[in-house]
Amino acid sequence: MSTSQKNLPRFLPTLTEVVQPGDAAAFATAGTDAAGPMPSAEELVERVMQRLTPTLEIRLREVVTALVQEQMSALEPYLWQEVDQALRQQVSAAVAQELDALARR
Repeated sequence: MSTSQKNLPRFLPTLTEVVQPGDAAAFATAGTDAAGPMPSAEELVERVMQRLTPTLEIRLREVVTALVQEQMSALEPYLWQEVDQALRQQVSAAVAQELDALARR
């Protein structure tokens, strides 16, 4: 093989270590053992849920807050009407009692 220096690529990778076939198989096995066995589907779901729970809780709070605010806004006129009616009844009863007390004197 006679190649001149001009035909070689500028950045030619150089082999610095000889790897025997048995070494490569041992390395592949060691790599999977180090990572550990694949988690079961249940464990995977549990891990994902642990990661997502804080985000879901925040989003749920936001949605519930918006819905409660919307419902309170819808109920506000009715609540004011009920408060007004109860207040008028109480004032009428108090005025009637005062008038009755004045009439007895």
